[in-house]
Amino acid sequence: MSDPEPDDLFRARLLRVVDEKDRHVAQVGVGAQLDRLGRKYDVFRTGVPLKGFEGFQDDVTGDDA
Repeated sequence: MSDPEPDDLFRARLLRVVDEKDRHVAQVGVGAQLDRLGRKYDVFRTGVPLKGFEGFQDDVTGDDA
C-alpha cells in the first residue's frame, strides 16, 4: 500500500470543492480534520472511503459527515 496523501496535497484538492462556509476549516485543518471535511464532500485521500470510516459525527458542525 502506498503512503497516504500529505495534508497539503489533500487540502489543495479539497479546496476545489468545499463551500465557502467550510473553506476556513479546509485552509487551516490538519490530519483527521481534513479527513472529516473530505468525507462531507466525498473527497478521500485514498480515492475511496476506507472500511470502517463512516458513521461518525463532524466535530465542526455536529452533523453526520
